[in-house]
Amino acid sequence: MIRWHLLILLAGLLLAIGVSAAPILKEGDRIVIYGDSITEQRLYSCDLQQYLYCRYPELKLTVFNAGWSGDTAPGGLNRLERDVLVLKPTVVTLFFGMNDGGYKTLDDPTVEAYRKAVEGLITKMQAQGIRVVVFTPGCVDPDRQKRLGDCNYNTTLEALGKAALELAKQYNCPCADVHAPMLAYQTAQKAAAPAFTMIPDSIHPDPNGHLVMINAMLKAFNVAPLPPIGSFDLTANTGDGIRAVSVAPEKIVLEATLPSVPFFYDAGSAATVSGCGLAELVDQKITLRGLKEPAYDLTIDAQHIGKVTAEALAAGYVLPGNASARGRMLRDLIQRKENNYYSAWRDVRLPLAALPASADLVDAMMNVDTKYTSIINDMAAQKDKITLTLIPRPATANLAADCHYACSDPNGYNWGIGGLTDGSWDADGTHCFATGDADAFPKTATIDLEKAAQLATVIVGVPQFGATKTITVSVSADGKTFTEVGTHVFDQQKADRFSYKFEPVTARYVRLTYPDHYTEGAGYPNTFVFTTEAEAYPPTAAK
Repeated sequence: MIRWHLLILLAGLLLAIGVSAAPILKEGDRIVIYGDSITEQRLYSCDLQQYLYCRYPELKLTVFNAGWSGDTAPGGLNRLERDVLVLKPTVVTLFFGMNDGGYKTLDDPTVEAYRKAVEGLITKMQAQGIRVVVFTPGCVDPDRQKRLGDCNYNTTLEALGKAALELAKQYNCPCADVHAPMLAYQTAQKAAAPAFTMIPDSIHPDPNGHLVMINAMLKAFNVAPLPPIGSFDLTANTGDGIRAVSVAPEKIVLEATLPSVPFFYDAGSAATVSGCGLAELVDQKITLRGLKEPAYDLTIDAQHIGKVTAEALAAGYVLPGNASARGRMLRDLIQRKENNYYSAWRDVRLPLAALPASADLVDAMMNVDTKYTSIINDMAAQKDKITLTLIPRPATANLAADCHYACSDPNGYNWGIGGLTDGSWDADGTHCFATGDADAFPKTATIDLEKAAQLATVIVGVPQFGATKTITVSVSADGKTFTEVGTHVFDQQKADRFSYKFEPVTARYVRLTYPDHYTEGAGYPNTFVFTTEAEAYPPTAAK
């Protein structure tokens, strides 16, 4: 009896913490993402694929987008053979309903017509052994089209969604309610900022709206979150998935072997990913313990992430979704594959069907589609490594922020004007400082801090391009007599930064001297030298 009660308790506990069954997908599945113009946008379909490829690379999936602008569930039933079954799918997702409501007030005949068509889609595909995944229609933004507010169109969409979910239950189809969480997120955001929208034309979501949608959709696939990247303890010098390359007071370099390709999303979408709950699936953490300083500047490969506290790193720091070059590449390949298939299907196969010679062209384009799928699957399956660089961050404000500076060889090409002290470490023509291209060295850049102050640290960085080699730092109280406080040789074609630490000294001017350069240029003539940023700090402890 005690054992039986324990089993019941354990079962309840597992349900409470959300332990899920295996995902519904199988190795080698061919998936067709079916719907209307929101599917034809090729946004949520790319997001959905990207997650599945990142999380389950071993499944070797093949995916097609069969979205058609203006379509309805009856229209989808009519073109099912031509646009879906011809692809021999094993799984089809249904995302109809936005147009089925007719953009009018709810009525029973409208719901019944939608129900009948969705039921026809389900039964026809299930008769051929195809697994059908049902999504309810999303929501509209009534603030963007008055007529949709006047007819309370979201109530119509809610009713269509209820019918879809009832059919999914009746025919044992995996399903997800997209409408309710999408509307709830929109409502919450508008409460905080009334001008908010993720559906600019009221019907078609923008990229952020599609991220909200896939957060709901992925639940139908019963997926697991992406795994954490790994952990490392600098005190014990041990780690899981992360190893130390070099550890020094001025810089820590770690290498992480990624368990999966990170899910890429633009930096501007971070708030959406967090706010809608998608972060729980896509965010991957690195955990670093034993750090000596309270705060660090973090760089991942060549991308500067910014300030991160030791406390946050010890608790598990989320790797930003836009920090992975491989993740971006995977996303781009998925988009290119979708565009290629769209052209093969909509621009060639259908309009040129009467021309026998077009079949060869379609075959060639479908061979390209197959090659894309092969490359995507290979990329998703490969283990990748990233380099994490942490530099102790001084606690006080950067005294050089936005300060004026003078260069002995000014850049004459409008490159990086003000970029030496603008607070950005971005390696681009707006934010990255460059000298001119005169073939005369040494060259200098002298920063005026505007008033004398105690200095003990100067941090300087270089981009991954250019021929910058040695940078010597000197300081001066009067702008005439300079005292050297440190020198460092940077590697070429490697984004890096260095902290020049020295005994506290009173100074108003900080001079960077470039005494030499690498023989070969990297992207630019070797007579240019580049610096991503220069910062100056007084002698206080790190945060």
